[in-house]
Amino acid sequence: MRTGAIFQGHGLLALCFSLHIFVADGDPDGLRIVEKSNWIGKALVFPRALLTQVKARPELAQTGVYLLLGPRPDGEGDMLYGGEGDPIRPRLESHYAQKDFWTRAIGFTTTTAGQLNKAHVQLLESRLIALARAAKRMPLDNANQPAEPSLSEADRADMEVFLGHMLGMLPVLGVHAFEQAPKVPAAKAGT
Repeated sequence: MRTGAIFQGHGLLALCFSLHIFVADGDPDGLRIVEKSNWIGKALVFPRALLTQVKARPELAQTGVYLLLGPRPDGEGDMLYGGEGDPIRPRLESHYAQKDFWTRAIGFTTTTAGQLNKAHVQLLESRLIALARAAKRMPLDNANQPAEPSLSEADRADMEVFLGHMLGMLPVLGVHAFEQAPKVPAAKAGT
């Protein structure tokens, strides 16, 4: 058991947690709604092909952040785009029309509407993109690094906790873009 271990790459305390995954349409590859115990956030995970059905969900009418994932143009692995929306739905609809690479989306919002505001999600977007760039695990489709908004010290702390929960969930959802690659020990001279 790893209780009390440091979550590698982020300096966050990793504690045991449970996820509740609701397979909303009965298809394990379809819409999944993921909630973490003792957290106000929730994730919607779905394939691009289902956006026309999923966009009617109330969660996408909320403020949140999202990740778009899909194959790189050269076919060598996946790439990532991170964004925010207030609400999320119009941003996903825009990307559906303008970005061809993505095959799945993960949207993060809250269990109760109104708990995130525009500045909150701008900070989350900025931090996610910075972490993905630093990890260098997956190419980004984001051209720029979004600026961090001005937030109170308390709001910033709350969003860092929210981000920590997201980063803990993402590997379970198959996204490793934010994890630091394990350090390979240097070979000793003469061996």
